[in-house]
Amino acid sequence: MKISALFFAVLLSFVTFTASAEIVNLNKANASALAYYLNGVGEKRAKDIIKYRKDHKKFKKIEEVKQVKGIGEVIFKKIKNNLSLTRGVISAPATITKPKKVKAKKAKSKK
Repeated sequence: MKISALFFAVLLSFVTFTASAEIVNLNKANASALAYYLNGVGEKRAKDIIKYRKDHKKFKKIEEVKQVKGIGEVIFKKIKNNLSLTRGVISAPATITKPKKVKAKKAKSKK
């Protein structure tokens, strides 16, 4: 009984993790979305993907992203399941900035 419960828990966690992964539209996503959602792709590589896309129109196959400098087989294996040519997110969520701390004015004491 314990083994089946453990198996179910592991299976459930895998399904939850898989469901939370975002698909990124390789032909429309901005650099922020590429860097935010793709593991192993930072701002520099994201900008290189955008430049490659502009120079070559749009991607015809997902594997074509390996032509971008800095994206080899290892990174491709990490991101290939999160890429699409026709659907998916195109921008990253907006970042929320913390409000600036305002110093409280000291009350003047009356004497």
